[in-house]
Amino acid sequence: MRVVDQLTVHINLRREHAEHLPQQLVTQLARAIHAGQLAHATRLPSTRDLARLLGVSRGVVISAYELLLAKGLVESRPGSGTYVRQVHTDP
Repeated sequence: MRVVDQLTVHINLRREHAEHLPQQLVTQLARAIHAGQLAHATRLPSTRDLARLLGVSRGVVISAYELLLAKGLVESRPGSGTYVRQVHTDP
């Protein structure tokens, strides 16, 4: 049996919001990363697990993870998962 990774930040996706679900997820995860709520090297839940936890399609989470990857906020480790990268803030 596989243990589901838990997300340690609150995510609130609103279907009626003008912003698309993947972008809402990116915004909230990026905010948590920059605030230090998701620390460097934290493993994010798998796309399937996070989709199930949030009650959205897996495509929403895949799109969000791809956007976070493009922004340099996470890194994908094949066979291992998606991890928060070290974020440098300006002084």
